[in-house]
Amino acid sequence: MSTNISLTPELEEYAKGKVAQGLYGSVSELMREALRLLRKQDIEYLLELEADLKKAANEIDAGEVEPFSMQAIIDEADKEIIKHS
Repeated sequence: MSTNISLTPELEEYAKGKVAQGLYGSVSELMREALRLLRKQDIEYLLELEADLKKAANEIDAGEVEPFSMQAIIDEADKEIIKHS
């Protein structure tokens, strides 16, 4: 598969510099590595999010979460604003 991309002049210079340093065989190779790293980052983020959601669900199931109302949150924020004014 062949895909053409357009880079800003700064990114193109950076990519060509990495190739010139011998770190990559071509700009295409660098882009493939960048996409692999982005995919890894996305997966790690989703795993962290999933862990946070499981933790929240466990806290809810254990009764560790108190009900709240939006008005109570607004009232508390108003108090903080007045306090710091």
